[in-house]
Amino acid sequence: MEGDEKSLLCLALDWMPAGVTVADAGDHIIAMNEQAKRMAGQDNFHRPFPPLSGHAPCPDDVDRGMKNLRAGIMTEFAVMQEDLATGHVYQHRYSAMRSQDGTFAGTVVISRDTAARSRERAPGEPEELRERFVDGMITLVNALEARDRYTCGHSSRVAWIAGAVARKVLPHTADSMEVELAARLHDIGKVVVPDRLLDKPSSLTPDEILLMDTHPLVGESILRPIAELRTVASIIRSHHERWDGKGYPDGLSGESIPVGSRVLALADTFDAMTSQRPYREAIPVPDAQEEIATQLGHQFDPDIGETFLDMIRSGEIEPARQAGPT
Repeated sequence: MEGDEKSLLCLALDWMPAGVTVADAGDHIIAMNEQAKRMAGQDNFHRPFPPLSGHAPCPDDVDRGMKNLRAGIMTEFAVMQEDLATGHVYQHRYSAMRSQDGTFAGTVVISRDTAARSRERAPGEPEELRERFVDGMITLVNALEARDRYTCGHSSRVAWIAGAVARKVLPHTADSMEVELAARLHDIGKVVVPDRLLDKPSSLTPDEILLMDTHPLVGESILRPIAELRTVASIIRSHHERWDGKGYPDGLSGESIPVGSRVLALADTFDAMTSQRPYREAIPVPDAQEEIATQLGHQFDPDIGETFLDMIRSGEIEPARQAGPT
C-alpha cells in the first residue's frame, strides 16, 4: 500500500491549506505534513518543539500558552506571527491532547497562512468554492476508506444513520443536513494516520494512540477555511467527546458537546460495532443495542440515545439499510 498511501497524501496536500504538526508530551515531533515543513523553514517560525525552535528562545506567549495547556487551564490557544520579509501572517493554533485519565499527552499545532485564507474567500466565489472543496473532500474520504476493506463505505453508512437521527431530533432541515455532511467527512483527519495504524490488528502504542486521536482536530482544520463549513468542522472536532467528559480532544461533557457531535458519536459507534474490523468480528445488532444502552448517560447523550435505540427497534435503522445513497 506504500504507493497508494503516497498518492493519497499528495491528493490531501492539494486540498489541505493548513500545516499540521503533532508532538508528544515531551514536545518531540512525531508527525508533520508538508505545509508545516514548508512554514517551519521560516527563520522566525515560533514553535515550542525543540526540533523546530532552533537556537532562538520560544516567545513568551507560546511558553505561557504551553504551560496552560499542560496544566489544563486551557484546551487551546493561538498566536500570530508576521514574516516581515515576505509579508505573510501566520496563525498557529495549539491544542492539547489528553489521555483518558486527563493527563497531558501531547500537542497538535494547526498553522495557517491568513493571507492565503483571504484569497480562498474572495467575493463572488464562496458557493462554487464550497462545492468544489466538499467534492474534493468526499473524493479524499473515499480514497482513505479504499485503503482498507474493513472501513470501505463506513462514512457513507454513518452519514445515512446520522442524517436519519438528526431529522428526528433537530428542528431544522438545514441542521440535519450539516450533521449528515459532517458524518460523511468525519474521518477526513485520518489522512495524517499511516496505513499501518489503520490496519493494525494489535493494540496501538501510546504514540500511535496520540497520532490516531489527532484526527478530529485535523479534520476540523481542513474544513475551517470555508466559512460555510464552520458548523460542520465543529461537529467533526467534537465527535469523540463523551457525555461524561472522558472523551477527546477537549474533554467536553453533557450539553456543552455540540448536538450534531452527539448524534454523530452514536452513528459512528454503531456502524463500527456492527462492521468487521481487523481486530474483531462484527457484533450482532442486538448486542450492539445492549452495549449502547449501557452507555447512555456515560458515553452518549441519554435522550438522543433513546431515540436512536427506538429507531433500531422500529426498523428505521438496520444494517441492511445503512448503506443509503453513496
